[in-house]
Amino acid sequence: MIRIGIVGSDNSHAIALSQLCNLNDTPEQKAIRGAKVVALFGLVPERNEEVAAAGRIPTIVRKPTDMIGMVDAVFVVFRHGGLHLRYVKPFLQARIPAFVDKPLACSAADAKRILALANRNRVLLTSYSTIRWAKGTQELIGKCAELGGVRSGVFGCPSDPTSEYGGIHFYAIHAVETMQQVMGTGVTEVAARQSGKNTVAAVSYGDGRTATLHLLADSKHGFYATAFCKEGVAGGALDISDCYSAGLTRILRMLRTGKRPLTDQQMLEPIRVLDAIVNSAATGETVRLGKVKA
Repeated sequence: MIRIGIVGSDNSHAIALSQLCNLNDTPEQKAIRGAKVVALFGLVPERNEEVAAAGRIPTIVRKPTDMIGMVDAVFVVFRHGGLHLRYVKPFLQARIPAFVDKPLACSAADAKRILALANRNRVLLTSYSTIRWAKGTQELIGKCAELGGVRSGVFGCPSDPTSEYGGIHFYAIHAVETMQQVMGTGVTEVAARQSGKNTVAAVSYGDGRTATLHLLADSKHGFYATAFCKEGVAGGALDISDCYSAGLTRILRMLRTGKRPLTDQQMLEPIRVLDAIVNSAATGETVRLGKVKA
């Protein structure tokens, strides 16, 4: 049995992930075996009680480090990615494998520090938006392969550059990671423009491919991706109904096999792209990723 601790109760993901592990009421919950969330830490006592009850988590700890010795892995899931370095650090130093929810961090500098901690301590670490593993995203990838490969793409999701949870990094990470899952790594430059709270970013790859990100605050919430391939067009609204179970399955696979689902580059590049979007929107200039300080 893999014993899991959750750090960060403010996020709805704390409930979703603990219920998948601890409950047995739905087909998705029944499919997750051999893992239990046994401990929880959060910053608001009332919210801790709510999450623990909803996810049937037996122990609420006063300090996150109280979990050390109780858990085999930790999920750090604060809504604000700026908290992730501080709270994952003691677990990585204790060589406890970790999943850090999206975004890994709210700056490439912090993301690099987290990755360096994991590498220095030789401990498993992964971080992602679970939407990259959702059935809709995976079906699109398969369709793109049938159509000869992606040359350009359009990716969209809700986003608010004034969010109290880290600005554009908080939710735009979904579109950026979907773009990477469909088109791969290799972004070289970003040009972004902001109108009100809506942001559009033109993304260039080193091999000549392009993408556009639509990060929207005042349209109906949803996630979409359209891929322009060599032999046709695929995509539309994404079915993300299985994203939590698909994402959790890959975390547990990592813990059991010792093989990470993503490389350091795959985890770092989305944060660098988001940093570039913020920089470009503020200055009106195109930002080359190689020149983004981290």
